[in-house]
Amino acid sequence: MFKKVIIYIPLLILIVGANTSAFAQRYFGVGIHVGGQHDAGDLTTFYPAAQTEPQNSAIFGVAIRLSIPFFFIRTGGDASFTINKGKVLEDQANVGVNHYNVKYTMLPLYAGLQFPLRDRGAFYLGGGVSYFYGTGSVKLSDGTSQDIDATAFGAGFLAGMQLHVTSSFSLYMEWIYVDARSKPVITTTGTYNANNYKDLFIDYSGHRIMIGVMYYVL
Repeated sequence: MFKKVIIYIPLLILIVGANTSAFAQRYFGVGIHVGGQHDAGDLTTFYPAAQTEPQNSAIFGVAIRLSIPFFFIRTGGDASFTINKGKVLEDQANVGVNHYNVKYTMLPLYAGLQFPLRDRGAFYLGGGVSYFYGTGSVKLSDGTSQDIDATAFGAGFLAGMQLHVTSSFSLYMEWIYVDARSKPVITTTGTYNANNYKDLFIDYSGHRIMIGVMYYVL
């Protein structure tokens, strides 16, 4: 029985290698992408009763990808830019916030499994962590403004697909969901904060959709 296993293992490796040879040649890639996030800095996690007009953000980033058959590591960096500020439409007196503007840099580190689509590309999914450094401003309901400077770590999931255009270039699309909240960073003026301590934290959580092009160095 052991001898049969020894014989079959090299044969299985040859078969898998033949089916994924074109896919396995792409080991290390660097990509650029654009995308967006809806509801960056979501205030309803701070005060669920608030009625808000969510902030929308554009995302520009760089992806660095290390892959071997059926496994990948994905890192890089993303920067968000505000499309429209978030606004509190109702309960401003209780929340103590009029509108807010949150921008951040995200450094992700994800790993997981990938599945070749013959020699045309791959589908992949995994999990990991992200580090956030955010800046911006919050206008309080008394008319004053406070600057934001908040860091956070978060965990999340990634799913994506890439299609090979040439032997070196691929198109890719990714969805990333991250759950990440900072410590309280500013003091609001609403009745929700009755003790005048720092109470407003920054919620970086949300869904991110990105599309880009990747060049494989190896």
